[in-house]
Amino acid sequence: MLNRRIFSSRPSCFCVPARNPIPVIRSKMKFISRFGSLKPAGSLKILSVLPIALAVMLIAMGCSSNEGDGPASRNEGPVVLSGGSVATATPLPIADQPAEVPDGLQIVWEAYSILVREYVAREKIDPDVLAEAAVIGMLDALEDRYTSYISPKTFQIDQAGFQGKFGGIGAQVEAAPDRKGVIITRPLPNTPAEKAGIKAGDRILAVDGEDATGWSVLEAVNKIRGENGTPVVLTVEHVGSLDPVDITIIRGTIEQTSVIIRQVSDTTYGRIRISQFTAETAREVRQGVQELIDDGATGIILDLRGNPGGLLTATVDVASEFLTEGLVTYEVNSRGSRQDWVVKKGGKFPEIPLVTLVDNFSASGSEVLTGALQDHGRTVVIGTNTFGKGSVNLLRGLSNGGGVYLTIGRWFTPNGRLIEEIGIDPDVVIEFDLDAVGINPQTSEGGDPQIEAAVKQLDFQIATLASSHG
Repeated sequence: MLNRRIFSSRPSCFCVPARNPIPVIRSKMKFISRFGSLKPAGSLKILSVLPIALAVMLIAMGCSSNEGDGPASRNEGPVVLSGGSVATATPLPIADQPAEVPDGLQIVWEAYSILVREYVAREKIDPDVLAEAAVIGMLDALEDRYTSYISPKTFQIDQAGFQGKFGGIGAQVEAAPDRKGVIITRPLPNTPAEKAGIKAGDRILAVDGEDATGWSVLEAVNKIRGENGTPVVLTVEHVGSLDPVDITIIRGTIEQTSVIIRQVSDTTYGRIRISQFTAETAREVRQGVQELIDDGATGIILDLRGNPGGLLTATVDVASEFLTEGLVTYEVNSRGSRQDWVVKKGGKFPEIPLVTLVDNFSASGSEVLTGALQDHGRTVVIGTNTFGKGSVNLLRGLSNGGGVYLTIGRWFTPNGRLIEEIGIDPDVVIEFDLDAVGINPQTSEGGDPQIEAAVKQLDFQIATLASSHG
C-alpha cells in the first residue's frame, strides 16, 4: 500500500512534487481517520466442504457409466487415523464420477457421492442447497470483496439497485473492507436516510432485525428497498462507536441530480460537486463550469467527496473536459490484455485553475478521474486517501436463476498506479471531522477545512501564474 503523504511545513508555499507542475500550498495537519483503515486487514473466511458449484455435476451423475472408475474402487481397506481410530472402507458402490469433472476437483465429487450414500441425516442432503453452499465457498476462498454469489431472488434486482443506490432511502453503499457486510458510503442530501441520521461510514448490522453482516451489496439493496411510505429499520454501527443503534427510515422516492453548482462565498471560485457519474454528468459539468466562468469564476473546486463512481464513459467524458490528450485510465483484464481509455478531443476547460477534493468514500469512477487529473499535473488533490475500488466487475447468470458477481479486471491511472485496495493519495492531506464541524461537506462550505484549503491553493496558484506572466 502506498504511504499517505502528510506534509509538515508551515502554511505557505513550498516545493512541488515532481509529478505535478502545479504549485501547491501544503499545511501541517494532524491526520485522524474518520473510518480507520479502509483496506482489508484480514478477511473472514467461510470454509466450505464443497468449494465448487455442483449443479452441473448432479445432472451428469445420471449419465455416467464408468462403474469401476469412481471413489469406491479406491476404498479397498481400513485406514488407521493419527489418533489410532480406524476409518472403514465404504461397503457399497458410490455414484460414479462424471466425465467432465476437471482435474484437481475430483475430491468435490467424491465428497458429494460419499454424502449421498452414507450421511446419516439423508433428509439434509438437498442438491440445490449444497450447490449454492459450494459456490459460496469457492468464491469466498478468493478473498475478493467484490466477487460473490447472488441468489436467484437477489439477481432480479434492477440495475439501478445493482449499482448500490437505495431507491427507497437515499443512500449509497459499498462492500465493507473487511468483507463483513456493507457500509454506507454516502447518504444523499435531503433524503430519508440523511434526515433519519444515517452517516457515511455506518456499518449495516441488521435490516428489520435480520443479520446483515454476511450480505453482499445486492442482498442489502434487496432487503432495504420497498414501497414508498413504508418503514425499514436499520441497525447500524456509527464510525468510532461500538454501540449499535436502530434507525427507522420511511422509504420515499429519491430524485438526485449528479451535479451541483455553487459559487464559493467571498471568492471568485466556483464549486462543482459530482455525486455520481451518470449519462448526463458530462453535459451537466460542461454547462455548470461554463455558467460559473460566465459569472466571473477564475478557478474551479471539483468536489468528489463521497462519490461512489458510476459510468466509466461518463468519467472519461468529464476528464476530457479538463485535459487535452493522453490516457484517462487503462484496464488490465484476467488474461493480461490491456484496454486504454483515452482523452476525447474538444475539452472546453484545459486551462482553468483546478483543485480536486476527495475523501475516504470517493470510489471507483471518482478515483479514476482524480488519478487521471493528478497524473497529468492538471490538479492539486486535497483531502484524504480514497476508498480503493479499482476493479472491473461483471454479473454472470447461473442456471438456477442466480448469478456470480466477479472481478474481471483492474483499473490503473495513466502513470500505472493501481487503484484497487490502495486508493489515490492526495497531494495535501487534510481531514474533515464531520462530527466536530457539524455540517455536511456535500451541501455546505462554511467551516469546511478542505474547502478552505482549496481556496488557499487556488489563490496561490493564480498568484503564481500572474507573477510568471508579469
